[in-house]
Amino acid sequence: MSKKKIYNKHLERRRFYIHSDGHGGHPALLYKKSDKKNSYFVIVFTSSPGPKRIKLKHSIEPIKVKVSFVHNTPSKSKRRDLGSRPLEGIKINKEDKPLIESIKRKK
Repeated sequence: MSKKKIYNKHLERRRFYIHSDGHGGHPALLYKKSDKKNSYFVIVFTSSPGPKRIKLKHSIEPIKVKVSFVHNTPSKSKRRDLGSRPLEGIKINKEDKPLIESIKRKK
C-alpha cells in the first residue's frame, strides 16, 4: 500500500520550502504570496556557485559546513513548483539578513 501524499494547500509566509525547477530542488524562502492568482515570490538558496549568485557569510543549514549561495533576484513561481511541507532547521544568520532584505526589494 502506497503512502498518501500530504498536500498543504495554503503555504505560510516566512517559511522555507523546496523549490523545484528543471535542475532539481533547492531550499527557498517564501516571502510574498497570492493564493487567488497562484503566484508566489521566493528567494532561492543553493550550495553551488554560479553567475547570478551571491555567497552568504554563513550557511543556512546548521548541520552542513558548506557555504551557501543565494540567487541575486527573487523568483516568481506557481504552487506546483513548491513543496508541500515546510523545511525544518534552516535559518538565516543575522549577518546575512540585510542582503536578503535587499533581494526582496528588487521585485
